[in-house]
Amino acid sequence: MVIVAVLLMVVLLLLALAVDAGRLFITRSRQQRAAQAAADAGISLVAEHMVTLAVPRQTVAAGRPPCVPDAGYGASGASCTATPMPSRAEQWLTDDDRATLVAPAMQTQAAGEARAYAAANRGGPGDPGIVSIDVFYPDGYHPQDAGLRLRVSILARLSILFAQLLGDEELPVNAEAVSEIPQR
Repeated sequence: MVIVAVLLMVVLLLLALAVDAGRLFITRSRQQRAAQAAADAGISLVAEHMVTLAVPRQTVAAGRPPCVPDAGYGASGASCTATPMPSRAEQWLTDDDRATLVAPAMQTQAAGEARAYAAANRGGPGDPGIVSIDVFYPDGYHPQDAGLRLRVSILARLSILFAQLLGDEELPVNAEAVSEIPQR
């Protein structure tokens, strides 16, 4: 009877450990998906604005007469200049356009979109367990940067049995994701 009682306690502890590990894994993967969806949503808003800035230049370039190597664009002595590929919107941007993409107004919009997606996919700060949803987006234009990155970090606290046995009421669970679009 004593051996069965001891083995039953060991089996129950192993079962609790398996359940806690499963909850931790599921919570972590759910948070990771929510963070990635939030980062993708925020950077897609920036990408849409990027395309909006590039389209007028593409329209002007499309309206030019076709380039004939020796004749130019209809003016004598003009030379043909290559234009960026239409599918590469970032190549059509000026430095002023790039500065607009990291202006405070765009930072607020991108962060708001990312937080909304994080809250919709994982729960907001009012959700039990969610401590914070942080969004990091460039605070200025840096010409040397190859791309614009938006990083989302979600911090939650998960109540599990073994954390309580070790003296902690909750275990912190953090997930981060990054989305990037080229700026050159």
